[in-house]
Amino acid sequence: MTRFVTNIKKQSVQNDGEEGISVAILAAGTGSKIKSYEPRSLLKIQNKNLILHQIDIISNTFNKSEIITVVGCHANKVIRKIKGRTRIVENQLHDKTNSSESLRLSFNNSIYENFMFIHGDIWFNTNCLKVDYTKSFVIVDSSKMIKDQEVGVTSVKDQLTIMSYGLPKKWAQIAFFTGREYKILFNILNKFENKEKKKLSFEIINEVIEQGGVFECYEPKNMKIKEIDRIRDIEE
Repeated sequence: MTRFVTNIKKQSVQNDGEEGISVAILAAGTGSKIKSYEPRSLLKIQNKNLILHQIDIISNTFNKSEIITVVGCHANKVIRKIKGRTRIVENQLHDKTNSSESLRLSFNNSIYENFMFIHGDIWFNTNCLKVDYTKSFVIVDSSKMIKDQEVGVTSVKDQLTIMSYGLPKKWAQIAFFTGREYKILFNILNKFENKEKKKLSFEIINEVIEQGGVFECYEPKNMKIKEIDRIRDIEE
């Protein structure tokens, strides 16, 4: 049984310059790659837990927003750090599923029809979120801030065509859905089956594109971003 349940109601988007946005932090995984075996979101960078840094950046960027954090590994430890600052959703199958399931859970618990997700293991500055929110988009990196082994993108006239490994321009693990792309994502996640819970989040974005979705590729000026994958990443 899910421990964290909230009654929610979808809010209509108003074109008044104060559109609401739901921002999901996908933080259910472990820190096994850096041998901490605890959520990477609890690692301290510049004397602040990564998850608290992310929440602060999001809170300071948007006037009208909700933040949803998907927890899993050592959920209670993460909850103690963030309780009262974010809606909490638990992925109780975090050890048997991938980021697509955390994406599904957060999306289904969001209230606004503008939806963004951010992976829980990335450190980023405010500039990463200073973009145009009238279109669906992904944040990309061509400056080698994101590691070579991570997911890359191809694009035509700054519109995303596919996401895959082995591509030089990297996806910065931030994606935004609105309008048509939001509706396509809704339909995909509404039909989710157990086998699809093993997918990674970028595979869901590819599905949205296959069904006619369009994403802009934004690389914000003066953005800084890194994936916290090793102890060395914290020290750099």
